[in-house]
Amino acid sequence: MVPGPHDPRSPERPPDDGSGDEAVPENFPPTLQHFPPGPSDDGPRGMPLASPWMLPPFAAPVPEEEPLRARPEGLGGERRRPHTRPYSASRDGAHGAPDPGAVSEGRDRDGDGDGDAAPRSASRRAVRPDVLVASGPSRASRSVERVRPAEPVAEALVVVEPVEPVAEAAGEGGAHAVSDDDFEPVRRVGRPPGGRPARPDLLVAQGPPGRRGPGGGRHHRSSPPPSAVRRSGPTRRRSVRGLVVPVAVVMVLAVAVAGGLALWGWVGDPFGAGLRLVGDESGSGDSAFVARPEAGGTGSSQVLNAVVADGSTVVAVGSDTTSPVPRPLFLVSTDGGSTWRLGRVNGPAGFQGGPTAVGAVAGGDGRWLAAGNDLLGTGQGLWTSADGYEWTAVDPAGTGAFTAGDKVMELARTSSGFVAVGTTVLPDGTSGAVAWVSPDGRGWSRVDTSKIGAPDKVRGLKAVVARGDAVVALGDPGQGRSSSVILRSADGGRTWLRTGTELDGVIPEPGTLAASGGGFVLVPAQQHGEKGDVQVYCSSQGDDWNRCGKITGMDSDGAGVRRLTSSPQGVAAIAETGFERYAVYTSKDGHDWARSTDLGEVPGSLRAVAVSGTGTLVVGGDERAADVDNRLILITAPRGGRAAPVPLGGIDGLARAERETARVAAGAGGFVAVGTASGDAGVWTSADGQGWTAAGPAQALGGPRRQSLADVAQGRHGWLAVGGTMTDASSTEPLLLTSAGGADWRRVPIAGPLAPAADHDFLAPHAVAAGPSGYVLAGEDRGPAGSVPVLWFTPDLKRYTRAEKLPAGGSGVRLHDVSATSTGYVAVGGAGTAGHETGVVWVSADGTDWTARKPLLPPGATSAGLRHVVLHGGSVVATGIARTDQGDRPFGAVSADNGTTWRVSWLPTGRAAAVQDLAATDDGVVAVGWDGVPGEGDSAVWTSEDGTTWRRHDPDQGNQSGEGAQWLGAVAVAGDRVVALGRSTTYDADHLTVWRSTLTAER
Repeated sequence: MVPGPHDPRSPERPPDDGSGDEAVPENFPPTLQHFPPGPSDDGPRGMPLASPWMLPPFAAPVPEEEPLRARPEGLGGERRRPHTRPYSASRDGAHGAPDPGAVSEGRDRDGDGDGDAAPRSASRRAVRPDVLVASGPSRASRSVERVRPAEPVAEALVVVEPVEPVAEAAGEGGAHAVSDDDFEPVRRVGRPPGGRPARPDLLVAQGPPGRRGPGGGRHHRSSPPPSAVRRSGPTRRRSVRGLVVPVAVVMVLAVAVAGGLALWGWVGDPFGAGLRLVGDESGSGDSAFVARPEAGGTGSSQVLNAVVADGSTVVAVGSDTTSPVPRPLFLVSTDGGSTWRLGRVNGPAGFQGGPTAVGAVAGGDGRWLAAGNDLLGTGQGLWTSADGYEWTAVDPAGTGAFTAGDKVMELARTSSGFVAVGTTVLPDGTSGAVAWVSPDGRGWSRVDTSKIGAPDKVRGLKAVVARGDAVVALGDPGQGRSSSVILRSADGGRTWLRTGTELDGVIPEPGTLAASGGGFVLVPAQQHGEKGDVQVYCSSQGDDWNRCGKITGMDSDGAGVRRLTSSPQGVAAIAETGFERYAVYTSKDGHDWARSTDLGEVPGSLRAVAVSGTGTLVVGGDERAADVDNRLILITAPRGGRAAPVPLGGIDGLARAERETARVAAGAGGFVAVGTASGDAGVWTSADGQGWTAAGPAQALGGPRRQSLADVAQGRHGWLAVGGTMTDASSTEPLLLTSAGGADWRRVPIAGPLAPAADHDFLAPHAVAAGPSGYVLAGEDRGPAGSVPVLWFTPDLKRYTRAEKLPAGGSGVRLHDVSATSTGYVAVGGAGTAGHETGVVWVSADGTDWTARKPLLPPGATSAGLRHVVLHGGSVVATGIARTDQGDRPFGAVSADNGTTWRVSWLPTGRAAAVQDLAATDDGVVAVGWDGVPGEGDSAVWTSEDGTTWRRHDPDQGNQSGEGAQWLGAVAVAGDRVVALGRSTTYDADHLTVWRSTLTAER
């Protein structure tokens, strides 16, 4: 039978910072900026969120995301010790006051003309209308040599009226005066994927399949633009026609500027001159980003949720959320539990691959099935196997029988295939019962609520067991009733009938049913009488149920029976007989029970049990969280022998230490990276981005439970790193660290505006930016009424002020990134529900009073959100994700007027892509992430001179491509040196990576 669910801790992450364009330190290159990634789940991609806010670890919450409950229902389910992990998202913007003459008459933005050069023909100037600017300050003229690409592309211009603001702007404060000797420019870096789930701040793009064949390949994929974009090849025009096009463009510009409209230029592929990356170097970061010797654990987070046996093959399943890439766990023994190895999983290894918590498993005789729900209950993970060792994720095309709101509670193997039962959300918002049947675990049929029982009779099915095609299920009764409903099916779950039996006081739970040679057995889970006994019920056909026996000998402080399982010898039950004391009871038919194995005191939770064909008992679960670790428990006991723990350290590929490089920034003296290592916060410094040294002291970075840093920035008063620290098993408060030079850090006391309210269980920043007048921090505050964004400002790293009045109260808004601008600060994010998001832009002159700009929604897109932002050359450059008829596409957006109007362009991508961090330089901007098949993509880098025309670069050295998933999640630039940190992961291997390159500007 299948044990019950367990919900592992959820990871989270944050964003990046920005700065001003002031005097540059003599001992360091010019300032730069950076922005945070978004752990990721953007629903449109059909991929899970790696982290509530972070996934992979540390990201912002996705639209319609709900806080995890103490004991969520569904596979993956019983959340004993929720681990919250501060998100990491960050970026910063290089800065500099805007040039009043930004766009002069002498130079058009597409490079077709330069101020003093001889005029070109009108037809030549009309080839690139996508680079015309609708509004904003003029730019200084600059001579640009035009290079005609082999296949030039002209994109159609679309003039769009900005959508109405979500709320009335409260009014803007005045601009700050910036003193050249008063502010130090800052460079910023990004962070990796994640987490739980994650990460909406992750830009994930799903596009059409890339071209294969000559000229095409894994790193060279064509990517047609959305339907809103029209392409035309350049042709020679006659003189009369050549005059019409430029006149039309001028008229469009005039109308756009006069009406205050935004002009959008959609660019599908990079061409012409621009920024290039040369001299790539890739190396391992495994030995560089490690925990300090004082760390008390590894930060591992693993659980076992179910065990099933068929003959001598035993399979234990669960989940591993130690790293930003959660993975399903399959432990397999083919000799009755004597030796174990890590199973093999085919399919996506990255956080974009789907649900990864396995809550139930069933099978045998060449057909095995495992299932799990994602942590937010918005999708299912299904895996099939022919031998219990090699598992393959079920193609989503075969899971159309599962809909949003479905939760699989338990599985059973039948003669004709498999049956799964669970709950669904009905159109009126109430819960209903649902079942699914499949001959092979890959193709499924749905048995809807109307065919099982009306919601006033049964509200969901929680447990199921089968003998051949005879199936029995236990369900929740209608509202206001306390009895359990029993249903049965004679055809493998295709049709159902309610029995006449209702068991008063029995709470439906997974694992309460078992099959024996004489029929069916039911034992209430986690219930017992005053004398420590549990009533047992039996039925020969599953229709008539009667009391048939008792399990006795349990203390009042024990939870009672945790799980039943069927075996060739009869029925076995694992029970908590006292606080953290466990024993296994067995019975041939449910009538007479005996304590067969005493497991003694086990500091944790045991929830899985099975008996192999040789009679070996196998029990699984996880230890009680001790400080930062949550480890597996796997115990075996041969028939008539003593129980002993399985030596898990000897299973190759199973153990992983928690480590993450969430952000990296460049400043005076070199680079600073922040993240987490073995459950403690981590800070590392480097002069050149190649050799890294751990900073300290340990007292500032560690402590009870988990600490994590999500972003870092350098400003006039030094470095500021932000994240979160757990105060107990379910609460998180801000973690702020300051440093003068980046090597020695001290904690900022959490009090006053930094302290969470008494009834709020999460308050932490995930992004920081440094500007002329101080530092701005963005984060999340979760309380009884829900989640709202939060912004703080500090002028000197000593005094902190929380912004009290947010536009529209911040309702429904998720802020993913912040940056300094030439006149203050900007925060970007999204608002709305999943699939109906609009980009949020807030601006502030002083970091405390914030005004909302009009929501950003690209033309032709039904949903879009902003995830990262930096400052470049006086303009704000942001990246986001848009849902179009062609799928989800990452885009860049540029504003020269402090977020009032925007120019938007596509980033060139393959089938799917994610931008996870952004940095600004004097010559342009650099974005990093991944590109390719979701969960199996390779590292990718994009460069742009102005944020509108992008060129993709595919690193292929070292672990930047190949088997598994690779990505770059944090980037910083100092001078022409680009440093990015990332990850390369497969099912049984996980490595940190360091990538360096040189940025050159081609004119």
